[in-house]
Amino acid sequence: MKRTINILKSIMPLFVLGVIGFTSCNKNVPEATPLPEPVQAGSTIGEVLNTNANFSILRAAVTKAGLMTAVSDKNNLFTVFAPSDAAFTASGISLAVINALPAASVASIVQYHIIPGRKIMANDIATTFPNVQMPTAFIIPAPNTSPLVRFSNFPSRRAGNVWVNNIPVVTPDVNAANGAIHVTAAMLNPPSRVLLDTMARDPELQYLVAAVLAADAGVPNGSRLQDFLANPLANFTIMAPTNQAFMNLFAFLGLPQSPASFSLLPATTVRGIVAYHVLLSRAFAANLPTAATPVPSLLSASLPTAPLLTVSASQGVKGAVNPVYSKFTATDRHAINGVFHKIDQVLLPQ
Repeated sequence: MKRTINILKSIMPLFVLGVIGFTSCNKNVPEATPLPEPVQAGSTIGEVLNTNANFSILRAAVTKAGLMTAVSDKNNLFTVFAPSDAAFTASGISLAVINALPAASVASIVQYHIIPGRKIMANDIATTFPNVQMPTAFIIPAPNTSPLVRFSNFPSRRAGNVWVNNIPVVTPDVNAANGAIHVTAAMLNPPSRVLLDTMARDPELQYLVAAVLAADAGVPNGSRLQDFLANPLANFTIMAPTNQAFMNLFAFLGLPQSPASFSLLPATTVRGIVAYHVLLSRAFAANLPTAATPVPSLLSASLPTAPLLTVSASQGVKGAVNPVYSKFTATDRHAINGVFHKIDQVLLPQ
């Protein structure tokens, strides 16, 4: 066993993270008060919804949510990511479903599609990696966080196409007197769980969850990886190795192919491995770099000498000593505090 651990030490020095005092959060950041927008001529968002036959489901949802008056007022300002009837139907939501749901549930769905106080046109959306964060009108409900903290959406623009989260915008820039409408290909689903809970419910990620718990051995509460991954105010992207990826690593190291094998390794080593898979911002697959790009991780943020990851939307993600790219096997698993993409190898820094 000592020989096995020494082999691992030779390819992976012990990385001590210490207290990680930074998590990019979804909480609203105070902004400068903008000058009042002049009242524009033309139809309001509410009038567009009321007159366009393709928005009958959204119109019913906005009305049931009690928001039609607000989006019909020219003194208000909104950006709405608006599913058409076809988009709602593709997402499994019909007019009958909207009519059957409680008004509070419908309100949460509608609010997640609305960015209040801003008119955002396609050209206003950044083309850079990672995704831009824009707080919506939907307040994260208890017990996940405190009042007045809002869910965010994450728009991006690539090669002339617009996305929000992982959903394509099929018709951008429908101009309105009190904002802008971007028609989406599907409904935007507000996440209901944090990353750690979401991964714990995935049968393919049980080794990763075991690695997180093993990494926290001896770390005080509040500074553990599990604390960050369960923090609803955080904002991460996790490159998540599947069970098979960890089993392959254990086979290479001569360890039993079981989650219990993490206990045979130093906790600081496991901690470094896990931290190397965590990016400090949210990036859906549509907004990953198109060319191979060096990207910092949680590990390099706490240990500046640690190597960067290499991320490419088409090739996958590569650790410093991985001979080939780890391929994405599933993407855009959305959580309150981030997104994870499943990969088929464990990423190794050195």
